This record gives sequence, C-alpha cells and structure tokens, in this order.
Amino acid sequence: MNKIPEHMIKKIRSLFFVLIAGLPLSGFAQQKSELLSVNELIKTGLDSSKSLKISQAKLQMAQAKYDQAMDATLPTVKLNANYTRLSDIEAPKFLFPGASEPVSLFPVYLNNYSVGISASETIFSGFRLKYAKESTNLLNDAAKFEFVKDREDIIFNLLNAYFNLNKLESSEKVIQENLKQTAERIRETELAEKNGLVTQNDLLRWKLQQSNLELTLLDIQNNLEVANYNLNLQLGQNPETKIEVDSNAITTFHTVLSLQEYMDLAVKNRNDLTAAQIRSNASFNNLQIAKNSYLPRITIQGEALDARPNSRYIPPVDKFNSTWAAGITFNWDLISIYSNKHNVDEYQSLYVQSKEGVNILSDAIKVDVNQNYLNYNEAIKRIQVMERSVVQSEENLRLTDSRYKNSLVILSELLEANNLVIQSKINLAIARADLQVAYYRLIKSAGNLQKEF
Repeated sequence: MNKIPEHMIKKIRSLFFVLIAGLPLSGFAQQKSELLSVNELIKTGLDSSKSLKISQAKLQMAQAKYDQAMDATLPTVKLNANYTRLSDIEAPKFLFPGASEPVSLFPVYLNNYSVGISASETIFSGFRLKYAKESTNLLNDAAKFEFVKDREDIIFNLLNAYFNLNKLESSEKVIQENLKQTAERIRETELAEKNGLVTQNDLLRWKLQQSNLELTLLDIQNNLEVANYNLNLQLGQNPETKIEVDSNAITTFHTVLSLQEYMDLAVKNRNDLTAAQIRSNASFNNLQIAKNSYLPRITIQGEALDARPNSRYIPPVDKFNSTWAAGITFNWDLISIYSNKHNVDEYQSLYVQSKEGVNILSDAIKVDVNQNYLNYNEAIKRIQVMERSVVQSEENLRLTDSRYKNSLVILSELLEANNLVIQSKINLAIARADLQVAYYRLIKSAGNLQKEF
C-alpha cells in the first residue's frame, strides 16, 4: 500500500476543520435575525412587560380604592320588604265593668306585610370624612406617579440590556477579525518555517495565539447567546431570534444640559419624589383625621313605611297604611377624649417619618444626579482616550511587526502588541456603548427618560 503524501494529509485535515467550523455557522445562518432600533426596543418591551402589567394592576387597585372612598360619602339608602306569618292565637278579650261578657278589642291578623325605605346621612363628622376623601385622592395620585416611575425603570432596563448586547456583538467582531489575521499569520509562518526563516516554536506560538482567541470567542459567544435570550424574553418574542443592535444607537449624539439644570429638573420631574411628597401629604391628612376624632358625629335619617297591618294604627286593620319618621342623631364617644390621644401620637410619628423620608429621598436624588453627570463626562473622556489608544496600539503593532521581520524583536513582543490592539478595540466599543447607557442613566435620574421616547 502506498503511503499518503504529507501535504495531502494536511489538506484533508484543513478541509475537515473547515467543515466542522462551518456547521455552527450554517446553523446560525438559519437563525432569524432582527435589526432593532431603540424606539422599536422600547415599544416592544413596554407592550410585553409583565412588570408593567403588574404596575397597571396596582394603579387600577388605587383607583378602585378611591372610588370606594367616594362611595362612602353617599347617603345610606335602604329598601326593605317583609312578609311574616304569625302563629294563630286567641284574640285578647277584655271584660269591662258592667259588661256581662268580655269583648275582643284587637283582631289577630296572621299575615303581616311591610315595605319601607330609609335614608341616613352624616352631616357632621368632625371633618374626618373630608380629610379621608382628600387622603384617598392623594394616594390615588401617588399611585399614578409610581406607575410612571416603574415604566421608566423598565425602559432603562431595556436600554441597558440592549447596549450590553452591543458590547458583546462588538467584541465578537473584533475577535473574529483578529482570528482571520492570525490565520493569515499562521499561513505565512508555515511558509517561512519551510524555508528555514523561522523556528517551529514561532509557528506553535501563533497557533497558541489562535487557540486563545478561539477560547475567548467561545466565551463571548456564550455570553452573547445568554444576553440575546434574556432580551428576547423581555421583548416577548421568540428566544431564538438574533437581535442586532442598530449602529445609529451607538453613534447618536446627545445634547447635555448643565449639572444645575439637571438638578432642577430632578426636583420637578422625579416621579418617585413627587409620589413620596403626595404620600406625606396623605399622612398629614390621616393625622388630622385622628385629631378630629375627638369631635362628635351628627346624622339625620328618615323612613317611610307601608305596612299591613300598621302597628301605629289602633285598632289595627287588615290593610296597607303608610307612615313616616324623621330624626337627627347626636353621637359623641366621651371616652375618646382620653383614649384618642394615643392614636394622634401614632399618626404624628408616621407623618414625621414620611416628611423626613421625602427629605432623605431628595438628598439621594441630588447625589444620584451629580454622580451620573460626572460619570457621563468621564464616559466622554474615556472614549477620547480609547480612540487614541486604538491609534497608538495599531501604530505600535505596525512598528513591532516591521522590527520582527527584521529580527530586531522577538515574537513575544509582536504577540503582545497584537493583543494590545485587540484589547484597545474592545475597550473602545465598550466605552461607546457605556456612553449611551451613562446618558440615559443621567436623564433618568433627572426624571426625563420617558420624554425621550
């Protein structure tokens, strides 16, 4: 049997690896790909958000509680109808002086019917009802602002996931590009080795570089698939869809205001701060309700009755007769003059807590805006530094490559220069995505994120 030539074996191996490498690529080609703009991201994400649906349900519950409070202010009106069958008894009889036999004065009617309508309304409750209505209305308003705050949180989370996906996509492209360059280096080194210009160790070092890059690429692709899957779930679409980040979203230039302007906007527009202030006002109303519980209640009521027989008619007759009644009730719990002070102390404490909570939140918002403003400016400077770093690393690689070809430097220096180019390009791609995230985080801290979309 003739031995297969060595160069034929190398060709077969090369073809085998090409086929193996092509398998995942062909599978990936079948995967549905979707270019997603920022506006499409936000619209799709909000429409599909389960968290937003929960927030909407909370808002509806707050509205229902407000409606219930309004219902409680209506007069109480009741309609009653009754039929009673009485047991048969002997009619009561009376023996009058001088009479020979007792006389029945009141006949017994076994069937009793009545239809009545009654109404009552509190005309004075120590202003407790007034403050209760205002408090419930305030809590309903607070729920609306909290819903908007939840919506902004969802928008920012979508944006953050979107730009994180871009970081991984950009890193993948950098590594794939360098893998192509490394494959070309290996081909050149194999030719040089055959001609005795380089050692086999140099060829092994390039192949080791290739293996390290492939491992890095595998790690990036795994993280990319995880990030892509998670974002698809947030968007409520097929998890297998490959999301492509719109390049315009990365290069978009945003006009930024001054720090003081963002501070002023935050005080005016932050929904969580507004909601906290409203809830503090509701807590103050609850304190007023507790204080006014010392006062009495005055209620008016009225009733109309149609009964057969009507007990107000003497002697009773077996027919419907109508009567009415009206009155006023004064109710004052005297023991509350002593015991209610404990309720007042409790609600006073709750009000102080809510008021100071607003102040604490206000300070935290200022810290947040200041930190995000500094981070945004830092992100701009980082891009400038990274752009210079890319230019410098590429120039360093060019010079080192020239020196290597002239045997002035060893291969390790060339590989290090190559790795610096890879790292600087990845860092630049990450910095550009981080700049967008820093901008949206800044306007979110100022309460302006929803106005962007």
